[in-house]
Amino acid sequence: MSLSPIHVLRRKTWIFALLSLTLGILVCDSAPLLVQETDQSLFEKRIAGSNAWLEVDTQAFDENIKRVKEFLDGRAELCAIMKADAYGNGIVGLLPTVIDNGVKFIGITSNEEARMLRENGFEGRIVRARSASRNEIEEGIEYKIEEIIGSLEQAIQIKELSKSHGVKIPIHLVLNSTGMGRNGLEIGTETGKKEGLKIVRNKYLNIVGMMTHFPRAKIELIQAASEKFAEQTAWLIENSPLERENLTLHAASSFAAQNVPESLFDMVRIGGLLYGRTAPYERLITFKTRIASLHTFPEGSTIGYGGSAILTRDSVLANLPIGYTDGIARSLSNRGYVLINGKRARIVGVTTMNTTMVDVTDLPEVHMNDEVVLYGAQGDDFIDDRENRMHSERTLGEQATMWGASNPRVYF
Repeated sequence: MSLSPIHVLRRKTWIFALLSLTLGILVCDSAPLLVQETDQSLFEKRIAGSNAWLEVDTQAFDENIKRVKEFLDGRAELCAIMKADAYGNGIVGLLPTVIDNGVKFIGITSNEEARMLRENGFEGRIVRARSASRNEIEEGIEYKIEEIIGSLEQAIQIKELSKSHGVKIPIHLVLNSTGMGRNGLEIGTETGKKEGLKIVRNKYLNIVGMMTHFPRAKIELIQAASEKFAEQTAWLIENSPLERENLTLHAASSFAAQNVPESLFDMVRIGGLLYGRTAPYERLITFKTRIASLHTFPEGSTIGYGGSAILTRDSVLANLPIGYTDGIARSLSNRGYVLINGKRARIVGVTTMNTTMVDVTDLPEVHMNDEVVLYGAQGDDFIDDRENRMHSERTLGEQATMWGASNPRVYF
């Protein structure tokens, strides 16, 4: 099996890997050119020349996968959700760990993500975690993507594409058993039941799974929806030529899988836990920059656009060469914090496209080029998910995908 150059990465054995983001997302001018290299000196050189970077802990990722599989204990298969370039952590850098752990299913959204999986050695099943357009589905045939459908019209489209390409595109029928109201077929109505029967009885369709998705993280609601999903899938199977043993039923994502055993079915779709979003699962990423310059300003000085910050004392401010084009939310203006030498420094003024100012007046021994942590640990302190969300008004998922889209990554 052909794997990426960074196949086995171990903690405390620093093997730097800078990987290209190839999802078709426009990289802003302030961000570095993201390319894949295999020479360690080039890794270090590119990081040294970058205004900001992400450090990704592959050992933590490995431990998180093992923890999930240990928890599941064979009750359900793990589908590792790696959409949005593995939540900003980088598909190519993490894929060897997924393969090493024997994960059979990976969830993605784009054809480009599927291409990266296949070209870097993944031979298992790829499930698209959203509805796709006709052109996407047609191109995705090459990568053996299992598509999701939730309407008769989608089913007819899949049938036509299957016939024209001489393949039977594998599909998962989505049911709106939970009230998500997004991709699912509503078979709680007579019209929905008729559509559902037409889909499951169509001999030209290759139905390999049925699924739903929970919109709320409330145990009692998930329990009720799981029961409804079980009843609806059983009814469809009973009234069709489908055989239960040939179908993969799945409903649970991270919260449901952890808290509601009835939601496990045959497979669980886990994303957040793998990337350390919830304790005791380990955080993977640390987001860093460096101090570009230091400036002393007298009391009464205004800082940044609009003069939104007025200094109440003589102050020393550090200029960080990073802004919202690199993924720093403007909502952090005048309220967020960073870590410098293990101490907190408050953001002062408006975060701009390329620059963020922080107050280091009370921090000893601060120098130009000192390392700055925007998310993660430094010394005895930590900028965690809760604080990040409180100050930025964005989830870690929103933030991390932006960071990954605009900044190089180092894997260790």
